[in-house]
Amino acid sequence: ERFYACAVCDGHDGASAATFAVENIKYYIDSNLERWLQNDCVETKLKQCILHTDGNFFEQRRKYVEEKRRIKVQIPDDMKSYEASQQYPREVARLQELEPLISGGCT
Repeated sequence: ERFYACAVCDGHDGASAATFAVENIKYYIDSNLERWLQNDCVETKLKQCILHTDGNFFEQRRKYVEEKRRIKVQIPDDMKSYEASQQYPREVARLQELEPLISGGCT
């Protein structure tokens, strides 16, 4: 018996959300499909799979947001960007690395 599924994974602000969804949903389906077919619960399990993947994606982003917050408290709020990059070069560089990871496809 063959099973076909189609999904549209639109990354909006980048491809990472769509890539994450495709990779994780495929793994979850591949790991569970045979059992789902035997129990005749494919539709319900696919919905759970999508919700589970969505939650995992945002949990990953939450960790990046927390790291960003920890770094930002080290830099005075009223400091200009150039001055911050001179006085806190590692912190500013890491903030720049985190930004696309945080946005990464979720809008």
